[in-house]
Amino acid sequence: MKKISTLFASFLIGCFAFGQSQRLVLVEEFTQASCGPCAAQNPGFNTLLAANPTKAISVKYQTSWPGVDPMNAQTQTWVAPRVTYYNVTGVPHGTMDGTDIVNDCSAYTGAPACLSQSEIDAEYAVPSPFTMSATHTFNTAMDSVFITIVITCSQNVTMTTGKLYVAMVEDMIKFATPPGSNGEKEFFGVMRRMYPDGNGTVIANGWTVSQTQTLNFNVAIPTYVYNKGQIAIHAWIQDDANKNTKQAARSAPVPMPNDAGISVIAGVSAGSCNTTFTPTVTIKNYGTMTLTACNILYRIDAAAPTTLPWTGSLAPNATTTVTLPLQTTTMGGHTFSAWTTSPNSGTDYNAINDNTTQAYIVLSSTSVNAPLIEGYVAATFPPVGWIRDNPDAGPTWTRVTNCGGFGNSANAAKVDFYNSGSGNNDYLYAPPVDMSAALSPAELKFDVAYAPYDATYIDTLEVEVTTDCGATWTSVYQKWYTVLATAPATTAAFTPTAAQWRAEIVSLNAFMGQNDVVVRFAGRSGYGNNCYIDNINITYAGAGIQEIGNIATFNVYPNPFSGIATFNIGLSKADNVVIKVTNVVGNVVSNYNAGMMNAGANLVNFDGSVLSSGFYFVTVSAGSQTITQKISVNK
Repeated sequence: MKKISTLFASFLIGCFAFGQSQRLVLVEEFTQASCGPCAAQNPGFNTLLAANPTKAISVKYQTSWPGVDPMNAQTQTWVAPRVTYYNVTGVPHGTMDGTDIVNDCSAYTGAPACLSQSEIDAEYAVPSPFTMSATHTFNTAMDSVFITIVITCSQNVTMTTGKLYVAMVEDMIKFATPPGSNGEKEFFGVMRRMYPDGNGTVIANGWTVSQTQTLNFNVAIPTYVYNKGQIAIHAWIQDDANKNTKQAARSAPVPMPNDAGISVIAGVSAGSCNTTFTPTVTIKNYGTMTLTACNILYRIDAAAPTTLPWTGSLAPNATTTVTLPLQTTTMGGHTFSAWTTSPNSGTDYNAINDNTTQAYIVLSSTSVNAPLIEGYVAATFPPVGWIRDNPDAGPTWTRVTNCGGFGNSANAAKVDFYNSGSGNNDYLYAPPVDMSAALSPAELKFDVAYAPYDATYIDTLEVEVTTDCGATWTSVYQKWYTVLATAPATTAAFTPTAAQWRAEIVSLNAFMGQNDVVVRFAGRSGYGNNCYIDNINITYAGAGIQEIGNIATFNVYPNPFSGIATFNIGLSKADNVVIKVTNVVGNVVSNYNAGMMNAGANLVNFDGSVLSSGFYFVTVSAGSQTITQKISVNK
């Protein structure tokens, strides 16, 4: 199966008066870096948890399925017992205070997407019979941590199998590129080690008011921890007999003495036609000591970094701006990255805030004349003059063959939503088109084929236009789910048949008079199913008249159609016109001698009711000149 479900649990425990304590809710989630549904549900789930820092804490367990996840490879020894404890069989799966998240959002029991603010509030309002505190400190060498948990009973309570669970978590792990296949790069509250192990520590089952217990753990920090400055300790009391969580506690990350980072990159335009730029970076002192020196490293894409030493005096939380040397780049999509190392000539234990990256695109400054036509006939992809931008470095736009089309539609451009994580954006840029002399109608014509996966995983195809080299974009087309669909939903990877294409016409009249009109196709993944485009045609009235002679314009509407379609034939002068319709294998299904037509617009009605569903070609001949357009009969 492609889609896999997960569970997440959350607990809140706190202190109340009158012998009871305020609960702080514990939310646990089982998730995975190669799980598509995890990427779909986690953003909203994480936003909800981040909005409740005083009410809930979370522990995320990275499981061993469905695919690659380096965080699981590091922690499977402690994840596995919790998977067994909750009998988790799929991810994402969540619990709150030991109980599966309720399926009240038409998903499944344990779906993180179903957790709501009202449910957190309700659990937070349940008094706890314990108060509990957690603290941790580092040794001088920063390779060990001392954990202290203090439990105090505030109301007599009896458990069947009382346990204390203690987890080291990293509040945030941020990767430059996705560590798995679902596109996620940021992970929150990730469990890194449990003490003494994943089975917890046995504590008393019977507690009376004021009874207290202190537990200490002196442990080495695992070498695989990414950022010591992100280490937090989460602890909770749980009755294994019913998995009910009685209370939770948190020890927040400890500020690092030497901690520098790049907080802002400036001077790098998101879009430009210029292949040079001069960036600036803002250094921030995140540490508790005055920052007097560090190294600034920077690079374009994955090139070897350049090092620039910096010295000065920055108080804690202070910033300073540094101008870097002129950078030279190339056309296409890129990233500019800058980061710091060696604060005060020492080790930076919190590398999470070191690095900042700015994505940018450099477009061609040389426009081409309309019509711009692309059918992906040549094997080279992107085609000459086109640009592909894949910011997440995952599945993206590719050229495919044998995708059910007609003519050269057997080749197409595909954006792989089926394997691309939710939230990923992938772009395909056409060359700039000169529309300074354009006449109405100015249009983008293209064919599209798409099948949804289901109602949960919603993909979007958007067409955007820029006239300022990508600094700003205007959306001219946006369709998703059933509005975008040309075929029924399917859980199999979608490859269209000839009958599963639709012709689209998008007005570009708003951009007439501009000499550098760039159109881009934006594939916005919801981890759904594949989308295809073909037969791109950016044109306007009068464009390419020298190639088609007396025929100034030729439009078909509606297209697709089931009954009558109207052929709008625009002639620059009176001429004899013949209209021929052929099917995809070249057989003539209609041949009509329209006779002499006048200069200007001429309308001809065509009855397609006798034709089978599918694609056809209409060829209009005026004298010795011809023009052909594709039509779709959809019944």
